[in-house]
Amino acid sequence: MAKMMKKRRRRVPEVLWRLFHNKARTLADTILSLLPSPPTPVANCLCKGRRCLGCIGDEAMSYLLRPKDPADYRKLLTQCFVVVPENAPTFSGFDPHNRWPQLETVRRSIEMIMREQPTFANVICNAYDKTNRRSSIVEALTSSAWCLLLRRVGDILMVYLLRTTFVFLPLPRRKHHQVAGFPISAMCKAFSKHSSVFNYKYPSNARQGSGKKRKQVHRVDDIIVKQQSTSFSDVDFSSRSGSCTGCCGSTKSTPSSSCSRLTISQKSVSKETVKAVRTKESSTEVCSIQESQDSSIEAFRLPRKRARKYNWQRARKRRQLSCQGSSSLIPCTRSLSDEDNFSGVLHPDSRLSSEKTCCSCCLVFRTLPEVIKKTQIDRQSIFYKLENSSSIFPRKHILNSLKPNSSGANFLFRDIFGLSGAHFTVSLTPCAHTNDSCFTKSTCLYHSLMKQLKILIRKARCCQHLRLLDKHCAVLSLDHHNDETAASKYQGNESERNIHGKEHLEDLLAHGFHPQNLNSSDFKSCMNISKAHEYQFHPSKDYCLKKQVVSFVWAVCRSIVPPDLLGSPHNWRILRKNISKFVCLRRFEKFSLKQCIHKLKISKFSLLSNKHSCCCLNGEDLKCGKRQGANKHKERSKLDGTDFVKHKILESWILWFFSWLVVPLLQTHFYVTESEHGKQELFYYRKSVWKKLMERALDNLKDRSYCELTDASVNKIIRSREFGFSRIRFRPRETGFRILANLKAPSRIPVKSSFKQLSCNSTRGSSNRRNIKCNYFKSVNHVLRGVHVVLKGIQLKEPGKLGSSVFDYTGIYKRFVPFLHLLKSGSSILPGVFIVVCDVAKAFDSIDQNKLLTVMEDIISNDEYTVNKSLQVVCTRKSTLVCEQLALAPQDIIYGSSEVAISVPTSMLHSIFVKEECSRKIKKAEIFSHLNEHIKRNVLKLGDRFYLQSLGISQGSVLSSLLCSFYYGHLENNIIFPFLEKVCELPRHSFGNQDTRDASSAAIHHENEAVMYHCKYLLLRFIDDFIFMSTSKKQASLFFSRLQRGFHGYNCYMNEGKFGVNFDMDHVSGFRSNRLYVGEDGISFLRWSGLLVNCSTLEILADYTRYLNTHLSSSLTISWHDHPARLLKSKLCDYLRPKCHPIFYDTNINSAAVVRLNIYQAFLLCAMKFNSYICSFSSISTFSTDCCMDAIEASLRYMHKLIRRRMNSLHLNCGFRPIFEVGKEEIKWLGLTAFDRVLTRKQTIYRELLLLLRSKLNMEANNRSSALQYAVDDAHSSLLWKIKY
Repeated sequence: MAKMMKKRRRRVPEVLWRLFHNKARTLADTILSLLPSPPTPVANCLCKGRRCLGCIGDEAMSYLLRPKDPADYRKLLTQCFVVVPENAPTFSGFDPHNRWPQLETVRRSIEMIMREQPTFANVICNAYDKTNRRSSIVEALTSSAWCLLLRRVGDILMVYLLRTTFVFLPLPRRKHHQVAGFPISAMCKAFSKHSSVFNYKYPSNARQGSGKKRKQVHRVDDIIVKQQSTSFSDVDFSSRSGSCTGCCGSTKSTPSSSCSRLTISQKSVSKETVKAVRTKESSTEVCSIQESQDSSIEAFRLPRKRARKYNWQRARKRRQLSCQGSSSLIPCTRSLSDEDNFSGVLHPDSRLSSEKTCCSCCLVFRTLPEVIKKTQIDRQSIFYKLENSSSIFPRKHILNSLKPNSSGANFLFRDIFGLSGAHFTVSLTPCAHTNDSCFTKSTCLYHSLMKQLKILIRKARCCQHLRLLDKHCAVLSLDHHNDETAASKYQGNESERNIHGKEHLEDLLAHGFHPQNLNSSDFKSCMNISKAHEYQFHPSKDYCLKKQVVSFVWAVCRSIVPPDLLGSPHNWRILRKNISKFVCLRRFEKFSLKQCIHKLKISKFSLLSNKHSCCCLNGEDLKCGKRQGANKHKERSKLDGTDFVKHKILESWILWFFSWLVVPLLQTHFYVTESEHGKQELFYYRKSVWKKLMERALDNLKDRSYCELTDASVNKIIRSREFGFSRIRFRPRETGFRILANLKAPSRIPVKSSFKQLSCNSTRGSSNRRNIKCNYFKSVNHVLRGVHVVLKGIQLKEPGKLGSSVFDYTGIYKRFVPFLHLLKSGSSILPGVFIVVCDVAKAFDSIDQNKLLTVMEDIISNDEYTVNKSLQVVCTRKSTLVCEQLALAPQDIIYGSSEVAISVPTSMLHSIFVKEECSRKIKKAEIFSHLNEHIKRNVLKLGDRFYLQSLGISQGSVLSSLLCSFYYGHLENNIIFPFLEKVCELPRHSFGNQDTRDASSAAIHHENEAVMYHCKYLLLRFIDDFIFMSTSKKQASLFFSRLQRGFHGYNCYMNEGKFGVNFDMDHVSGFRSNRLYVGEDGISFLRWSGLLVNCSTLEILADYTRYLNTHLSSSLTISWHDHPARLLKSKLCDYLRPKCHPIFYDTNINSAAVVRLNIYQAFLLCAMKFNSYICSFSSISTFSTDCCMDAIEASLRYMHKLIRRRMNSLHLNCGFRPIFEVGKEEIKWLGLTAFDRVLTRKQTIYRELLLLLRSKLNMEANNRSSALQYAVDDAHSSLLWKIKY
């Protein structure tokens, strides 16, 4: 029943649905909707009784689409979508005649459009050649299916469709190609600009204008009254007389200096105006504005210069306010008596004087903007920051520019509560809550906060942050010349030294380091190309523990933030726990305001507590609607006015606390980065420690392949080309660093000044930096896009130039399956195969630049290349994106669908291809000019220094993978393959009954791959990772020896620690195969590029060894704010997607048992990640059993569908047919079994879910085959059970 009630899936593509909704219909439905009513006498039809589409009536669909129609015509009518715009002219009359053929109809329609409107207004005119009257769209619209449609609808309706509608032709994999109408790429750009999401923004950290005095009011005329548009947030704190009703309800008369006066800028306030203003959230509900009959209030006269209470009045006031004991949040109400009124100030109306008016200091909190709890804390400023500051906060921080006085506190108050746009001034006159006219004893919330903010500013100036940093984040001494380094000599307090070693060891073990590695002092060094000495240092051990970082941040906050702003000790514990959660976030996780205030209690803040108060906003509740983004079932439609204001105050303060205290502290004192071994986990290095580590790394780089440049050299290199320089950063490894260059960002250099002058001016403030004129340069990757398209086109057209290169699992699959067929030769017995696996040492950093340019001269043969530009509209979960696509135009095909197939990436779904009339010719000289600048003159910047890379290429370049593949492909074609041909002879012993002398004649001679299948061997290379398989042990041994010697002409040498073989090396003493893995079942595998290759049968499993060294949660990214229960299904599908490739499930490669084992292991890993995902939310929310079970069942269905779809898509692109023989019920049983066994180890958490899983397993327990029993045997999955989850 639930399945029947399930919402039917829409047939309209998501992009069209978002733009046009129900207006997007199939071509057949659109044609039927355009047909006018048939003529009453059928004989009056233009077909003259021969029956046409216009007179057939209800049978129009059967006339348009017939059973014997060809498949392409049927696909055109049912999968082509058409949108008729609202401003399109009405189609009046139907004419079945065909005056021109389809080609002439399309040409005439395009030429009419070009005469009437610009060519860019309709995509049907794109790239239309008026001379030849041809284009790729003309070819697409003149197929046999369109010609058949013309014969049935007539040329009048055909011209109407081409001229006035949007037409989207179907492409493979549910993509579409727009061939008519206004380009939807322009519509999507306008569509994406509108957003209903409100982001709470704080004012910028601009310096306060302390020298600018507040403008004083000297005339009564200056306090004028404006019309109804004036906001009630403009308040002025000055003195006036009145009587104050305190928190206990007592009323007494006070002189003019006792209460705050509210200056109201309104001449006329009617009943409707006051009521309307109170309904608006942005306006303040001022209780002092009353509704008078004449609806007019005269301006207040300025008070006298001095009006002080008598001594007995001040004493009585002190006694009454001392009983309150806490800051009053409830606005004070007062009654205006006749004696308080100055002559000529107020209208002598007794009703007005008896009404209660809100105290102005409390009125400020009624103007606070509401902060959305989904507001995110910006964490981007803490990553990869090298700048070091001597102060506690960064140089531009707001607390560095303020003084601990009233002006500074007022500015900080407005910054915290988002009132920078509100124009209010602070008066030195005490408000109604003032105790004996002394601010230091004030219990008014506003003035109490001002007092605390002054303390905050003053303490921030004198905080001993460096001493706290040394105390809580003690580090190892980095002086490698000191012999006491090995004894773990610490800096900082003596008490911290004894416990730091234990904490450091626990943190390393938590991140997956093996104990034997922790005790070892002998580490292998990275290969030094210039043979220079390289000092051994370990950045993976020099970071601070996360609990140390939390301890430091909390110590600084406790030292500068007044206790009243932190609340009671209960809130201290909660706040520190939330800070710990923030520090422990992974790289791409987000932290919202809701997480910041989680479990904080307002009653534990003394400033917000008001236990002795009895007056509550004039006895009325503040009615407030339900907050945006909050759960409706948890929010009350009516909140007490005081509680509502308290919530806003707390939210604003905590948001500022995390955004402007916690984040700047991390940014100033720590270098925050991820590492190679820690997955998504973050590591916090003290700035001083990171600086020393970088100096050592830079010394090593200078000796190897980088040289420092002067300012003049940098100017000379950059000014003569289109792109500038790139910034680099270091990513820690277990030993050493990996250099990452950001080639996506643009750069700039000053026009007539040195880089040192620019850096000096940068320390003098923003005003000086604005005066510096700079030249701006495009990013490196942006300029190299055209070169990348040319090289990508050469890769597709001439794959033989890349040697044995493969770029994904599909490339491996296409070459591995024919090799297996060759080995078996129709037999089920596989001969012995000898495997060698190796890895190039520093593949990118060791490339000879001159040799690479020589290789590229052989690769790029044409003098000119044409690059076509197109746009693709892609639909994501939250937005619609417009992606620019570049493609190399086919040289042998001028127009046709092949160009479209190359332009549309096969990995994108729910997208629409929009062809643009934009093509560019790139000459060979321009290509080599860009390559020479990018390879030989690659300028990199680290901090304030510039370096030139003299050896190797940058890994962040858009060309790096292709250049590396062409480079090593040239090595293979000229050295390795000729070497293998020479040694491809019959060894002295044969393998089984297979005669390898006939292998040459039995080889598969594919066009570009014949050399790899010769003599029954296979060589594959994934960028820099080689695998060689051969039926000859002699050939494999000689290949291994040749790799060990290296290739001096290409500066290519293998990594000795990453060799792996499946046979004994008799001539090599002491050799150890480091890539060999043996499971508990005794089966041996060789690890290669994420695959485990069986040493005997060549069956393939997924390699999960990379999860062994860390906790599984470090590889996840948790979304805390986007409804975790709703995202659970998509998360499980994301975990399964990488392991759904046909290479694991094709029976041509793996046996039936191994195919099911791959499915079972994929579900095991998914179940482990499922547990880590659920446990991450244990402190915030829980997931219901039904929700978890629905997500699990959805993942089972998803895997079956995805494997089937990928199998079919691979069959269309390959010459052989993949075989998948696993039923849907078997996949379901394997998935349920995997989840059951994983969650059984956490049964205290999943008791109800386990009962439900086992009940479903009992229903699927029929007919367990031997292959299924083999798959679920834990001995075959021993690797996964070693993963920490």
